[in-house]
Amino acid sequence: MPDIVRNDTKVLVVEDDKSLRELLQMELTRSGYKVTVTASGEEGLTIYREEIFNVVLLDVRMPGMDGVETLKLMRVESTIPEVIMFTGHGTMIDKACDKNRLRMENINLKLEINRFGNHRIIGKSPQIQKVLETVQRWGATDEHVLITGESGTGKELIARAVHDASRRSSKPFVTVNCGRFDANTAESELFGHMQGAFTGANKGRAGLFELADTGTLFMDEISEMPLDVQVKLLRIIETSTFRRMGGNHDIRVNVRFVFASNKILMDCVNRGEFREDLYHRINLLPIPVPPLRQRSDDIIPLTWFFIQQCNENDARSWEITDEAMASLCSYQWPGNVRELRNTIRRACILANEPIITPDLFPFAPQKAVYSPAANVTGSDNSTFAPAPLWAVERDHIRKVLELVEQNKSQAAKLLEIDRKTLYSKLERYGLEP
Repeated sequence: MPDIVRNDTKVLVVEDDKSLRELLQMELTRSGYKVTVTASGEEGLTIYREEIFNVVLLDVRMPGMDGVETLKLMRVESTIPEVIMFTGHGTMIDKACDKNRLRMENINLKLEINRFGNHRIIGKSPQIQKVLETVQRWGATDEHVLITGESGTGKELIARAVHDASRRSSKPFVTVNCGRFDANTAESELFGHMQGAFTGANKGRAGLFELADTGTLFMDEISEMPLDVQVKLLRIIETSTFRRMGGNHDIRVNVRFVFASNKILMDCVNRGEFREDLYHRINLLPIPVPPLRQRSDDIIPLTWFFIQQCNENDARSWEITDEAMASLCSYQWPGNVRELRNTIRRACILANEPIITPDLFPFAPQKAVYSPAANVTGSDNSTFAPAPLWAVERDHIRKVLELVEQNKSQAAKLLEIDRKTLYSKLERYGLEP
């Protein structure tokens, strides 16, 4: 993450653990923030009343006035700034440092979420960055694009990004889900119709091809389009002309097509469900979108983005515990980004306080979800148990940590990675105690 000058950002840290408090002050000051620290909720509330802060870092569990009560009283005082709440205390310097470094990544993500939010596609992983590079490259052309990926991966956002990166960005962006078509409605929706073309056609109507003229037409679930309509779509792609239902004259349009499918189209071709000539015509510029489980580095920024949306919707400052974030990072997300978004929304609806905890998720905390890695790496094929690569890595890291008695520096050396990478993996896999 690039360094950002933050000389005007004032941060109040309320943390009763002295070691963690001092480490937070050191790290935040080094990052350019103006930091004030205090050891209790009572002192923090007094300081908060006297000064204006941009961000408050608040420990949930403290003797006397805890973080939740402090937050309630801050809300009474005024409209509070961004609040980042922790759970749990570090009692040893090494443990406090490890947890603080992990939290610092979350803090920086939270402070920079507006910069992420300026882009419709949230993510920092190499996989999504490659997608964005492809979007820029294909967007600069005027050729048709095929976006593939599982449901919930954000294919419509990618299509919109292609449009925004093109010379047509100020022109119409029209979307249609081919899955809702049947043989009777597809032609009328796409081509339009003349008055009297069929029973009930009391007046003429422009179709989606005309509405998208000079702009982009995004056709989602293209694999669901009826075969007889596929023939006519192919003609439009090749000639840029069509006729309305009941019409006698060709209409010429200038449309860029962006197609999307959550199915493997070549398999549809082999089953006779999709025309092979159409497949080769639309597969000129492909953009494969990876599922969320293959770009787990994006879970944290996506989570903060959805939490910010909850903040805007109900005017409360929502936070998430370390345990909840670790559970999100370890889950496999079969429903991809859409499932993550709905999980955060559901948690915000169910929670009594604006703090997201693991018990609010519709799945159990993901600590161990498959057979031990020893079964995977064994040479005896009879005991081989296939498992995801991430799970093998997680168990290997756990065993190395046990070997070195949780010494992070030694573990990083044995794993031949730097400490920052190790901290990131510990958080992602929920390995922090």
